[in-house]
This record gives sequence, structure tokens and C-alpha cells, in this order.
Amino acid sequence: MSIQKSSQGEKRDTTASPGWGAWVWLVYLALFVLSVPWYLPADDRPALWLGLPYWVVISLGAVLAIACFTLWLVLTRWPVEDDAGVGPDDRGGSEP
Repeated sequence: MSIQKSSQGEKRDTTASPGWGAWVWLVYLALFVLSVPWYLPADDRPALWLGLPYWVVISLGAVLAIACFTLWLVLTRWPVEDDAGVGPDDRGGSEP
């Protein structure tokens, strides 16, 4: 197993594959199900939350949760490739 420190000083496994397991896909499925308000009663008069119908606030909250979960996955679980042996020409940078 190859461990590399990230820019934040955390240790990250650089050999992990992006196939994280079923739990990631179950979380995404649950968040997407919550983002579509099919489970709310159709005949109910929508109450207003923050000046919007409550189903809009629930949908926006679920979308925000999806974005935060994705960000967390990328920052903490995404595999990092080792840059050892890569020169400045290979990175696209220019020498002064």
C-alpha cells in the first residue's frame, strides 16, 4: 500500500481504486430519492419555508447534501497518483 501526504497534511492511500463499495452508491441513491419530493402528499397545501414551498427547500437541501458528499469523497477518498519521477516538462509548467 502506498501512502502519500496531501496538501492539508493528511495521509491518503494512493493505491485505492475508485470503486469504493456499495455504501457510496447507497448514499447517493438515498440522497437522490430525497431530492425528488414524490413522497410528499399531493393534496397537501404546501407550507412556506424561507419564502419557498417546503418541497423546494427539501429538494435544494438534498442537492446541497449530494454536492457536499461528492466533495467529501473527492477530498478524502479519491486516489492520488504519485508524482515521483515526473519532471517539470511533464507537468505542463515552464522553467523560468
